[in-house]
Amino acid sequence: MALFWAVTLLSAAALAFEVLLMRLFSIVQWHHFAYMIISLALLGYGASGTVLCFLRSRLLRRFPLAFAAAAALFGLSAPVGFAVAQWIPLNSLEIVWDRGQQVYLLAVYLVLAVPFLCVATAIGLALSAPRARIEVIYRSDLVGAALGASGIVGALFVLTPATCLQLIGAAGLVAAALGAWHESVRRAVPTALL
Repeated sequence: MALFWAVTLLSAAALAFEVLLMRLFSIVQWHHFAYMIISLALLGYGASGTVLCFLRSRLLRRFPLAFAAAAALFGLSAPVGFAVAQWIPLNSLEIVWDRGQQVYLLAVYLVLAVPFLCVATAIGLALSAPRARIEVIYRSDLVGAALGASGIVGALFVLTPATCLQLIGAAGLVAAALGAWHESVRRAVPTALL
């Protein structure tokens, strides 16, 4: 049961992060770059498929730890990745004539794809876990995505974007604790506390 709540929370946080990035990029880098977030999320999800293709059996042998690690890495990399992306001196107005700006754009892509890679790895592991009830996990993923996409829109009316970003990171860490709690209390307590 804890795994289903963890997947719901992760999915909500991932979609909230995507919508929040679209909003922030429309302010920081003009509206043209806001829509690159969709391709950026797909890049992270696609890279996760590649990781799971090559490492799935190893990760599934240590499922609670691997799930918790991927979820925690999402929780940490979402706010940190955005902060790092703000340090990169990308100027969208100069991208046509300054080749250095294209390198900066690539760096922004790679930095911001990491949270999506982590969250997709966690959800992909949950879907392929032994004894997984795929239909319930998939339902949890869809419900979480709907809650996250709509919840962030409402949250931005009452909270600052920075606070929303911190809440998204915290949701990833709570999902990691829930995922660690899923298997057994004895082994999960140190991971959940971390």
